[in-house]
Order: sequence, then C-alpha cells, then structure tokens
Amino acid sequence: MSDITIQQDLAARVVEQNRNAAKARIVQQRPNVGDAPFAADEAKPTAMARKRKAIDLTYCEYNLSTMKDSKGGFLHEDVEQPDAKKQKEERKPIYEPTIDLILENNPQCETCKSIDVDPKYILHFNVNVCRACIEAHPDKYSLLTKTECREDYLLTDSELRDTKQLPHWERPNPHKSTYSNMLLYLRMQAEKFAWNKWGGPEQLDAEFERRANEKKERKEKKYKLKMNELRKKTRTSTWARKTGEPHVHEYGESVQEPDSDECTRVCTTCGATDTYEAF
Repeated sequence: MSDITIQQDLAARVVEQNRNAAKARIVQQRPNVGDAPFAADEAKPTAMARKRKAIDLTYCEYNLSTMKDSKGGFLHEDVEQPDAKKQKEERKPIYEPTIDLILENNPQCETCKSIDVDPKYILHFNVNVCRACIEAHPDKYSLLTKTECREDYLLTDSELRDTKQLPHWERPNPHKSTYSNMLLYLRMQAEKFAWNKWGGPEQLDAEFERRANEKKERKEKKYKLKMNELRKKTRTSTWARKTGEPHVHEYGESVQEPDSDECTRVCTTCGATDTYEAF
C-alpha cells in the first residue's frame, strides 16, 4: 500500500469522526430532531410559491385623483383642509330655551298660547310661535327666499340686507354646497315691510301693473325699431338691384306725430321711411 492511499484513509476517518461529533452535538442541543420523521416525499414548493414568498405582496390602495405631483419625484396626497366657516357653524351652540317650572314664565305661542314654541323662530325672527301654528298658518309664518321677496314684494337688495328691518335666517344652499348661503325671510315681516313701503296691497298691485306696462312698451318700441331697420335694408337693397348703384337716401322734411315725440321722414327717391325720437 502506497503512502498516498494511507493518507486518504486517514483523511476519510477524520472526516467521519468530525461528522459523528457534529451530529452528537446537534442531538444534545435539540434532542427532538432525531425522533422526528424525515418527510422524504414532501412536495417541493412551486416556482410561483417561491416567487410569492420572495416578494412582499402587501397591497396599498391609493386614490390617484387626490394625488398632487410635487415635481420632485414624489406624489403627495391632497388632504382636504378643514373649512373655517363650517367649523365655526359646527361649534355654534344650538339655541334651546330653558323651561321654567312656572308655566306663565315660559315663552308662549302668540296664536294658541302653547309653550311648545319653535326655538329657531325665536332666535332668527324674534317671533314666538309653535310648530303647529307654523303649519296651520302658512300665510303668516311661511319662509320666503331672497328671490321671492324681490319678485313678489318688489324689495331691493339693500332693503333685504337691513337686518333691523328684515331679520333673516341664513342656511346652507340645498342645491350645491359651494353656492352662497340661502337667506330666508318670514312672510309676515316681509309683507309688513312691503305694505309700509308701497302703502298697501292695492298700491303694490298698481306698481306691478305699471312696471308690466312699461316693460310691454319697451318691448313694442324695440320691435318697431327693428322692423324699421329691416324695411330700410330691404328697400335699399331692392333699389340697388334696380339701378345697379349704391343708393343714398335723400329725406324730405320731418313730420312729428301729434301725441308722441317720434318724428317721421320719407326718402324722396325710394320712399323709405325713417322714424326717430325727437329730443
């Protein structure tokens, strides 16, 4: 036997001794390892399973419509800032009148003497009325918008802004939150202010009729003016087609209407009529 073979046998024995010593140390540290059965036939994980295990699949949902580009490689979520006006309205305490044990000391409805008065009417309009009377008498206690006050009672914006004469109840606009707040007025107070302004319902009706007549007259006057301009253009174009040359009107003397400020003059060549208002 050669020296090389002897050295290889010694090296194999040393490796075997080291392996046995390592196994003995493992058994001493974890005694249950040797008793556990070895699952030789255990299924190996697939490629998809190994890929999922290697990649962290934590899902984060972001709303890209609320993201704001910082132009620096970052996307910041646009967090809505609190509206100071809405916070002020939310912090505003709700008015609730205190109830006295003595019934005579409580605010009573001015119509039926009930103590179940609506606190909002007291706060905004200084009127003691219960909820039943509000529904039973809409001709007095119904609420009007600012537009209805302007159209029905011919009140101006400056008069509607006067809170001493016409108190109002400011509420959020029901059509859209970004619109201006809605102003509500008590019908009874709006009518009283309108009667003092115009002198009564008959005078208000007369003012309505006067304004309607003025509007009708302005409309008719505008219609006549447009018709006269159309006739002038038609006659001028007809004369130009007949003669082949552009026509220049040569008007005669102006004649003023007997009961009007309008004057009329006629072209001596084509017969076109021009009506204008004399000053």
